[in-house]
Amino acid sequence: MHSLLGLSLRLPRTGAVRRQLYLVNRSLSTKDSAQPSTTNPATKAGDSAQTPATETPPTGEQPPQPAPPLAPHAGEPEEKIEYIGNTRFPRPRPKPRRTITPGDAVGLDAPAGKVEHTPLTAQLEQKWRDVLSPEKNLESRAKIIREIGESHFQNILDLRNNGDKLFEAPAHLIPAVKAKFLPNLEGKTLAGANVDIVDLCRGKTTLLTVEFVKFAEKHTKSFIDVFEKAYLDQPNVQVVQVNIEENWAKAAVLRMCLPYVRRAIPKHRHSTYVVHYGGVESLRGSLGIANPLIGYSFLVDSKTRVRWYANGEAVKSEAINMVSLTQELIRKAK
Repeated sequence: MHSLLGLSLRLPRTGAVRRQLYLVNRSLSTKDSAQPSTTNPATKAGDSAQTPATETPPTGEQPPQPAPPLAPHAGEPEEKIEYIGNTRFPRPRPKPRRTITPGDAVGLDAPAGKVEHTPLTAQLEQKWRDVLSPEKNLESRAKIIREIGESHFQNILDLRNNGDKLFEAPAHLIPAVKAKFLPNLEGKTLAGANVDIVDLCRGKTTLLTVEFVKFAEKHTKSFIDVFEKAYLDQPNVQVVQVNIEENWAKAAVLRMCLPYVRRAIPKHRHSTYVVHYGGVESLRGSLGIANPLIGYSFLVDSKTRVRWYANGEAVKSEAINMVSLTQELIRKAK
């Protein structure tokens, strides 16, 4: 009696275990639905006698198929993978570099005016009015949001992924009717005079170079050396080198290093080497300066119009074109 009762109690448990094994076997066979089952037919029949009919899976049921991998969008580069040891560390996909089309006019639509010198008390009063102004607060908020959206290390990643050359400069001048004007910027020369770069360039054919960091000096120097070798003795041709420091902490360091800069720059260029402290967001936008870690060079005619520009370190073709285009500007200025 007890043995029969024990058998009757064990049989449902054995059927439940076999039922679970059956479901696991069905889930593993995902590729080939026509593959014969490895379960014994006799065992399957015994299970069906002890298991309710409502729990039996339908014979035509197909196992779930894995979803295919998503293909990248058309035109998007595949994500770069950097291998560190035995691990895979994916780097974020670099943002597309914001550049201008070579040969497009850069600068201002109208000649730049004189830089206004505002007294310190007037600056503080204007700052207080801006704090209380709802419109100025909205502008400041939009600027902060825009700066937060851009990575602080984006320029460094841009150099790492794309190099220090945005494009090769064109071999022709921007037509005078399409050329735009140089934006104005005030600074102090190595000779100690306060000047505006527009006034400094007016009336002369000028190679204007702009640099923001020490790394960019070799870029601008590659153009300056070639330019001075060809036009050093001509009085109406000059080099204006602008060194800009936007960060207030680094500006203090640059002030202390000015004696070393004076020794490194030839004495005949002290009156045209301009140092500027403070932000120049409008100048960078108008001149198409996409990455401030790169040096930029501009040919400016006697009417302060930007007629040609280059970036990075000069290649041989750019140096040759710069010399010939400068000769063309000198001839047209006479």
